[in-house]
Amino acid sequence: MKKGGFISSFNFAVQGIISALRTERNMKFHYLSAVLILVISLFMDFSRIEFLFLIFAITFVVASEMFNTAVERTVDLIVQEYNPIAKYIKDVSAGAVLISSLNAVVVGYLLFFERMSNMGDLIVNKIKNSNEHLSFIAIILVLILTVGGKYLRAQKNGGTYFQGGAISGHSSLAFCAATIISLESEKALITFASFGIAFLVAESRVETGIHKLSEAVMGAILGISVAVFIFKFFG
Repeated sequence: MKKGGFISSFNFAVQGIISALRTERNMKFHYLSAVLILVISLFMDFSRIEFLFLIFAITFVVASEMFNTAVERTVDLIVQEYNPIAKYIKDVSAGAVLISSLNAVVVGYLLFFERMSNMGDLIVNKIKNSNEHLSFIAIILVLILTVGGKYLRAQKNGGTYFQGGAISGHSSLAFCAATIISLESEKALITFASFGIAFLVAESRVETGIHKLSEAVMGAILGISVAVFIFKFFG
């Protein structure tokens, strides 16, 4: 474990993701594609196994791109002039990304083609999704949008990508979960308790000085908005 403890280790990992997202054009493309595919999946009646293959294909491409970036930067750091071995290493790592991308294309074709070919019916009659699927998508989108918000404003506002930054990830997830629980239960006491816990999570982030009040509020708005949109529009 890196010096600084468990939280610092997570912070270094998230910083690596954000750094790759900032500097690599392909990572920006993968990020936007992941958001788009997850939204489209809401219209599809995927089984758990099918959805598992979809998530694996997305993460496989992103992880391969990050490994390729790390390999290329390492080679550039060590080798300053043209070297056929360095070129070989870069070509092999780029080939790994290509294979993962082709795998994602095949998975996407098998999962989406038959369903998308009947798009007229999808538009007329929205496919009903399980609440578990909607909840999972809502949480994933909140995580992705939180990372995107930190990418856009964390350096400007100060803080680190995992701890501090422009949007409180703890607040966004807590209020997203509270909103999902309240929409599912439709009971006043459960709703009050859920949002009470979410409020305590946000308050603790402000109380400890990790986030500003405005950052906790932004996280709450993000979490509530995504959950309401997903459940009211697709539910």
